[in-house]
Amino acid sequence: MKIRHITAGFCSLAAAMLLTGCELFGLDYQKAYDFDYEEGIPSNKVNMSTWDFIKSRPDLFSLLQEAIEYTGVESEFTQSGCTYLLPTNTAFNSETATDKSYFQEHQLTYFDDELGQEVAYAPITMTAYPKEQVKEFLLYHIVKGLYTHTNLPAEPTWYSTCASADTAMINMYILKDRNPNITFNNFDGHYKSEIKPRTSNLYSDEGSYIHVIESWMDRPTRSQLNMK
Repeated sequence: MKIRHITAGFCSLAAAMLLTGCELFGLDYQKAYDFDYEEGIPSNKVNMSTWDFIKSRPDLFSLLQEAIEYTGVESEFTQSGCTYLLPTNTAFNSETATDKSYFQEHQLTYFDDELGQEVAYAPITMTAYPKEQVKEFLLYHIVKGLYTHTNLPAEPTWYSTCASADTAMINMYILKDRNPNITFNNFDGHYKSEIKPRTSNLYSDEGSYIHVIESWMDRPTRSQLNMK
């Protein structure tokens, strides 16, 4: 009798977790996974390229799309064998102090003639920054290789990105807590700790993984990488 009760309880918990996962995949959290009857598991395929996926969700990625078109790196978002970390609009323009959005952390200045001094302001578009800066930012969010829940280690590990700087490494691992999940750039000195995906493990038509994040990634320094 006890075994029966435990089994029933476990099944109820599993059903609840599956429902939650389906809601999260929705990106609104997006639509639920389509069931793959051949594999016998929910499908994580978005049935389009990463670039088309970005364009299909302007409610989430309009600022990211604008940045990609501004720098002309559309082809970088159609590659196979990559892991894309896609920042949502929140990562760029949130005004919540604890979010530490890109625009708030990278304010620009102008000279106010009336005040007679420089005044700082948060931009509303990535086109306010130099193209090379934006390009490197975008390429830093493309990790070389396929990485998701099934093959990431439980210890912080550095991975190469498509950005050119010698410090352009992303730190990823599975953080084991009550809700284990991929954790990005969780190293001492990063502007924000324990960044986890809003939605993860999506798979594009070109054969790359997509993790949707509501924060942006900042590069480590040479000392943080233990580089001489």
